[in-house]
Amino acid sequence: MEIVPTRLALQVEDYWRACCNRAGHAGIPRRRDVDPVALGRLLPQVFLLDIVGPSARLRWRLVGTGIAAREGSDPTGRWVEDSLVPEQARIMEHFAQETVRERRPSCHAGRWRDAQNNSHPLARLLVPLSEDGAVVSTLLGLIDYAPGEIVPLRGAA
Repeated sequence: MEIVPTRLALQVEDYWRACCNRAGHAGIPRRRDVDPVALGRLLPQVFLLDIVGPSARLRWRLVGTGIAAREGSDPTGRWVEDSLVPEQARIMEHFAQETVRERRPSCHAGRWRDAQNNSHPLARLLVPLSEDGAVVSTLLGLIDYAPGEIVPLRGAA
């Protein structure tokens, strides 16, 4: 379900839009337009996904320390389908494909399980990045593990 971005997700989305404007082009920001220092305290909750090959497989390029700590492992360098349970991988792949196809940010709700197997809400933001300003080659993401109220967008699937 696509949702209204949380406060943390909006910070990343606002930064992404500023990168679009600074780059001086109507396309999406290039990876080199993103300065990790500018994301500051959000970095532990940030990840990068590479889009690989004609089938657009997803590989974790970088996973923030906060995400790795919550999830109990760091999937950096692994394929999404090999690092998540099948249903979670399908959901991530669906929203990644949507973000690539529409060339715009997307934010969606999900769940995560703690060490005691308790389920908790989360919100995930994906924004497209490119090597050439045109073709989406990477997704910058953020996971908000304390999203507060999650509000579905009207008409969202």
